[in-house]
Amino acid sequence: MVDRQPTDNSAMTRLRLALERELQAGETVEWHGWQLAQIDPKHFLIYVFAVPWTAFALAWTGIAATAVAGGGVEELGFVAWAFPLFGVPFIAVGAWMLSRPFLPLWERGRVLYVVTASRVLKLAIGRDLTIDTAPADRIGMAQRRERPDGSGWLRLAVRIGRDSDGDRQTEYFDIGPVADVAGAGAAIERLAAGTLPAGSAATLSS
Repeated sequence: MVDRQPTDNSAMTRLRLALERELQAGETVEWHGWQLAQIDPKHFLIYVFAVPWTAFALAWTGIAATAVAGGGVEELGFVAWAFPLFGVPFIAVGAWMLSRPFLPLWERGRVLYVVTASRVLKLAIGRDLTIDTAPADRIGMAQRRERPDGSGWLRLAVRIGRDSDGDRQTEYFDIGPVADVAGAGAAIERLAAGTLPAGSAATLSS
């Protein structure tokens, strides 16, 4: 298959080499897709919580710092500044939540999704290499979101169980955004059904 690719870089090269090491003898690549630099509008829903969280953290830290700076408590030293410093981690969390929707821009060329004849893999390069795997016998229902240009996302149910309270809990394996989401879905359907052709590997695009 031909996949739209970001510009080649060292991260992509590391991911190709990591995939070669990860594949077992005789395991073939049936589909692959590089994560695209597309922002998912759904991720901005976190702003409903992130904006007031960050605003409160900034207000708390600012008010506390102003009170300490103008309160004549210099003799307390670091203890006096403990209150405004307490707000710094909360500001950091708020900044992370506000930046979360833009993460795909940074992940461009750093995440590779692969469907083989026996499993689904996600290889990601950040500070470390991370490899997530979903064996064929763990793949359940799939949900596909597809844009007019054929790009989109897949969500695979890989485990259904119950938490410590006995409530039903589902674990998911997410793919995307990738260029050929329909191709990914078709390959996963064949994988789950056990109908992928043995020995016919797709060429990993550059």
